Amino acid sequence: MKKIFLPVLLILLMIAPGFTQDKDTKKKEKIGDKVYYEHVLEDFETTKYTQKNLQFRISRGQEGSLSIRDQYPAPIGKSKKYLGIKIKGKKGDFYQIMPEKELIINKYCRSIAVWVYGKRFSGELSLLLQDATKQNHRLVLGSLNFLGWRKLIVKMHNNIKQEDEYLNQKRVMKILQIQYRPQNIDIHPRWQYFYIDDISVMARDKYTDRQSDDW
Repeated sequence: MKKIFLPVLLILLMIAPGFTQDKDTKKKEKIGDKVYYEHVLEDFETTKYTQKNLQFRISRGQEGSLSIRDQYPAPIGKSKKYLGIKIKGKKGDFYQIMPEKELIINKYCRSIAVWVYGKRFSGELSLLLQDATKQNHRLVLGSLNFLGWRKLIVKMHNNIKQEDEYLNQKRVMKILQIQYRPQNIDIHPRWQYFYIDDISVMARDKYTDRQSDDW
């Protein structure tokens, strides 16, 4: 009886949700009568990043560089490439990664997600988002004090303006920067490493006016 039970248990575990880290790139989520789909803004597969995409204050020994890498990508579908970042800094320093292409959100967004490989450095990762009214918001993804790939998600708050001013006047949001703030309090700056893969949003289509007033 025990010999039969063990294989059955293994099969059940393998088909259970969450057994694998891979994600469906067409993931959808229904909330009330609204359906949200996952849309990838940047997958780093074809975009070229160079040193000009990394900005920081060059003082007191700060350094930094980034490059596209292809070893051990995030466990997300057919991902082959991702962005590697290494910085030399300490608490009080501030690093900005400028996207190589515009990361435009033209739908109604519920949350933004970034796949990140942490190496147990406690720095804080955040996004600078420009809303539909051109106001900027800093969205904190969280601390990178973990090891391995993890999907960090930040939900949109109510004071972020997304809707079009008029139903036929389309407005968009943009992710302007990825920001990193080291938290180590060493006397001297220290090298820190992290890696970024897919940047995506969970979003739905905005409302459109289908009602004709010509009657």
